[in-house]
Amino acid sequence: MKNKKSYGKYNKFDVVYADFGRNPHGVEGGVRPGVIVSCDASNHDGAPQVSIVPLSSKLKKNPVHVIIHPQDVKGYGLSKQSDFMPEDMQTIPKRNIRGKSGFIPEDSVLREEIDRAIIRQLDLMDVARKMVMEEVANGQ
Repeated sequence: MKNKKSYGKYNKFDVVYADFGRNPHGVEGGVRPGVIVSCDASNHDGAPQVSIVPLSSKLKKNPVHVIIHPQDVKGYGLSKQSDFMPEDMQTIPKRNIRGKSGFIPEDSVLREEIDRAIIRQLDLMDVARKMVMEEVANGQ
C-alpha cells in the first residue's frame, strides 16, 4: 500500500505567515501574514495547497477590505492593525507557509465580515441570495 503524502492541516480563518512570491506591481507579495479562506474540506493534510488572502499594515479605504486588529487574532496574532485584501487572494502551496501565528475565533463577527468581503469581491451576491432562498424553500 502506498503512503499518502502529508502536507499539514490548516483551517479556514487560520492566520499564517506565508511567502506570496514575487508579484506584479499592485499585488501583495513577499513573506507576510495572511488569512486562510479555503474551506476546511479543502485544507486537509493530503491537500498540497490552500487559498489565502494577504494582509497589509498599509491601510487603504476600499469597500471590500476588512480591518483586522491585533486583538481579533488569538495566538501570537498580528503586531499591527492590518487590511484584509480579498482582491489579492491566491492559492499557494502549503510549503510556502512559514508558520501559523494564530486564528480568528469562532465567535468573532470578523469571520462573517471576511466571508462577506469575499462574496463582494467575487460578485457572488445574487448566487448567495439564490442559495439561501433555495434552502428556505427546502425547509433547511
